[in-house]
Amino acid sequence: MKVNKELVVKASRGDRDAFSDLYYSCYNDLYKFALYTLGDAEEAADAVSDTFVELWRGIGKLREPSSFGSWAFKILSVRCKIEVKNMIKRRETYNLDDLIETPFEGSENIEEDISENASLASALSKLEADERMIVILSVLHGYTNKEIGEMIGKPQGTVASKLHRTYAKLREMLGGENNGRA
Repeated sequence: MKVNKELVVKASRGDRDAFSDLYYSCYNDLYKFALYTLGDAEEAADAVSDTFVELWRGIGKLREPSSFGSWAFKILSVRCKIEVKNMIKRRETYNLDDLIETPFEGSENIEEDISENASLASALSKLEADERMIVILSVLHGYTNKEIGEMIGKPQGTVASKLHRTYAKLREMLGGENNGRA
């Protein structure tokens, strides 16, 4: 997630327009993370909204403008963890339709693309919340293991090994589904 440092500085000084611009520049990345973590569009939107309320309250205390993105993801990840626990308590299931992205335009085989997206969404929904979070931060947002560790409060080595194990788990889940095909 690319963040304009000047906007962060202005927002930290109370500039509401600058914070609004930050909101619009960061919303999609944060929403995608929340959606893939929570598996529910409404819950994801709520988590992101709550995150921005928290960001507004604390932005004046942010020491380093370049850390705004990781700070935002850290707040969002905590909110998502809480919501996952609440979802488990309510025994809700993931709505896989919300996780399936539209295939690329001009795709040769739309049915195959949809099937692959559904398989990936299903596999992601079977991961533990922290595994899903690490994969999403790494793959979708391109954060390094060190950056992810800072966001979720884990050592870089722990993130690296968890990411490696999670990739293996995903390969096994996805490979297992392909083995039954003709």
